[in-house]
Amino acid sequence: MKKIIQLVSVFGVLIGIGLIAFRVGENMPMEYTTFAQETKQQKEENKVAIALPNVKTSDWDLVLVNDTHKASEKAPELEKLSNGYELDKRVAPFWVKLNAAAEKAGHELQMVSAYRSPEEQEKIVQENIGLNMSENMSEEEAQEETMKVMTRPGYSEHNTGLALDVVGVDYYNDHLDNLLVKEYAQDASAKWLALHVSEYGFILRYPQGAQSITGINFEPWHFRYVGVENAKYITEHHLTLEEYIELLKGVGK
Repeated sequence: MKKIIQLVSVFGVLIGIGLIAFRVGENMPMEYTTFAQETKQQKEENKVAIALPNVKTSDWDLVLVNDTHKASEKAPELEKLSNGYELDKRVAPFWVKLNAAAEKAGHELQMVSAYRSPEEQEKIVQENIGLNMSENMSEEEAQEETMKVMTRPGYSEHNTGLALDVVGVDYYNDHLDNLLVKEYAQDASAKWLALHVSEYGFILRYPQGAQSITGINFEPWHFRYVGVENAKYITEHHLTLEEYIELLKGVGK
């Protein structure tokens, strides 16, 4: 009888231990999964940080200019190009190389805009509003439509000397009456530019489908200098400049 009681006691202890082990085991997966997820996330963030170019958001070629970020009121040091347009003198050599590479590939380019002062920007904006009003839009409608494709004076990348508008010469000659339109993206020169500008430090600044981020409709002719490393990363990862800046900030750069 005594042995039976002892066996029952031992059995009871074993059951108790089993229940505790079961409960601990039952709780473990949730805690372990959470830890594993956090570790995985940390690893991914570390990968991103390592993969990013060694740059800072304060670098001159990463200055962000859009509807909420005004360009510096200090005019950039400009260099006049052979076509009469002006660019930031640090950017001009990269445009020359890009232009030469395009021509070698069979795509002669036509620049249609580069640096613009805020005063010139104001003039262009008003002209566009007037053009829209001539098509039976109210002034309010004309302004709204203009702001979809243009920016306020002082808030344009063209005010920085880092941006340029360019199309193929053949396209330019054939579309003088309707030049800067999204259909340009189908031209062979536009396709070549989209594939190769990053090699010379430029990005397609306003890509298709990114209006909610950039605030500007798709512009296959508008390119912005950000430096070769940045341009390649942005292009390879299908980012806008806004997204890239946020990514850099996220890892403390």
